[in-house]
Amino acid sequence: MRNHIRLEIITEDRMGITLEVLEKVYLEKINLISVEVFPGRINLKIKNINDKRKEELVNKFFAIRGVLAINSIELLDFEKEKRKLLTIIDSVDDGIVAVNKNQDIEMINSSGEKILGLGRKDVKDTNILSYFSTEGAFYDFMQKGEEFDNVEVSIINHSLKNHYLATGRPVTNDNHKTIGMVVSFSNFQKAVEIANIVTNTTEGAFSEIVGNSPKIEKIKKIVDTMAKNDSTALLRGESGTGKDLFAKAIHNLSGRRDNKFIAVNCAALPSSLMESELFGYEKGSFTGAINSGKSGLFLEADGGTIFLDEIAELPLALQAKLLRVLQEGVVRKIGSSKEEKINVRIIAATNKNLEEMIKQGTFREDLYYRLNVIPIFLPPLRERLEDLPILVKFIMGKLNRKLNLNITGADADFINSLLQYHWPGNIRELQNVIERAMILCSGNTLSTKELYFDLPISNQMKLGTTESFKEMKLKDIVASCEREVILRELDKNKSLRRTAKALGISHTALINKVKKYEIKWQ
Repeated sequence: MRNHIRLEIITEDRMGITLEVLEKVYLEKINLISVEVFPGRINLKIKNINDKRKEELVNKFFAIRGVLAINSIELLDFEKEKRKLLTIIDSVDDGIVAVNKNQDIEMINSSGEKILGLGRKDVKDTNILSYFSTEGAFYDFMQKGEEFDNVEVSIINHSLKNHYLATGRPVTNDNHKTIGMVVSFSNFQKAVEIANIVTNTTEGAFSEIVGNSPKIEKIKKIVDTMAKNDSTALLRGESGTGKDLFAKAIHNLSGRRDNKFIAVNCAALPSSLMESELFGYEKGSFTGAINSGKSGLFLEADGGTIFLDEIAELPLALQAKLLRVLQEGVVRKIGSSKEEKINVRIIAATNKNLEEMIKQGTFREDLYYRLNVIPIFLPPLRERLEDLPILVKFIMGKLNRKLNLNITGADADFINSLLQYHWPGNIRELQNVIERAMILCSGNTLSTKELYFDLPISNQMKLGTTESFKEMKLKDIVASCEREVILRELDKNKSLRRTAKALGISHTALINKVKKYEIKWQ
């Protein structure tokens, strides 16, 4: 049974007709819930009555001069607008909360409920400021009823602590006096990503390239300048330094941003399939070829950008074909006698010494000069350690979402330990170390007890193998070996004094080395 009846009364536009309609409701002793008045129309919401009384009321309305028609309606106009608005508000990811002048919550959307840990039945008389520290810009703005934008806040609810950006707008009366506030809460890390989502701006193109050290800033300027033309770029640097991110940034800053960006790892392609994958083939050109043939990655990237990572792994025969693409802008499929014109920008990358490969005859010198029009050298992480703290924060934000965790930070000892490490695997290794620590962390803050490096760790590195040390400096190699030997002897002797004797050093010297290398040993 319906709780309410809603009627639309179509009338002449006559002064006093609304009062006459309301008088009929009053005389019938029917509970009036809401009324809307428009020129030529009156909408009523009354408490439910039986059909007989409803018919009598309608007849009394028709007895009023100027009443033209009466219709049953589902909702009053303001109810429809309110429900549309609430549906829209509930559909957004941001938390939206409306409060009165005393900061008591009057309305909250679904996301807001999750953020504050409330249900709509729990909202009444709940003061929003109870979820925040009494210190800080947010608290001050709310107390004063002033407008604010993107204020950083931490919302605390029992054991939960989450970082958000808050934006507030005052609700005012006719005298411009604040009578409430509407506040929205955006996930801090997500807000940063959304702010950079438009990739045809410098900020957006570099959204995944975190750091403001002089070396990184210099490279960003070079990329921003050279991206506007179609010159070939060669990205140089150790594995894990972010060559793929800079390649994507070049594409996103170029006039090709609306076309395809195709990344190819030359080292991952089997040599037997490399030519057909890159250049395509005609149908029936070899055993196993699909009947329709294949266009190849260069033709797929037509109009856009192709990124050839690990370019040093390209066989000499394919280097010649790539040189033809660079010189003439044409490709020839396997089994075809004709060349096809393409318009592709090529970005290449390598961690190898191409100059040495040219001397050895494994890389074409003419191709090297075609690729090396704009060389960009990416620094290893150990040469830009000032970027490490913000890299940690950025990586933690991504991993919190990926792993559904809520790690809010890292203590000073954790960061200092990261700063003392040599990072042979660069940012890729840093991501591994942070992810490992976050998985092992039982609280909200990372500490050194969860810190395990890829190198050096017992049983992860064999002494005397040059492969483990190929990108390390001499002092790091010595330190790595020394730490490994101490770990091995401690494990064997089960005593600091016996280990010191076995190593031929004093007990005090061993203790100092254990502290220096942060060896966890009981």
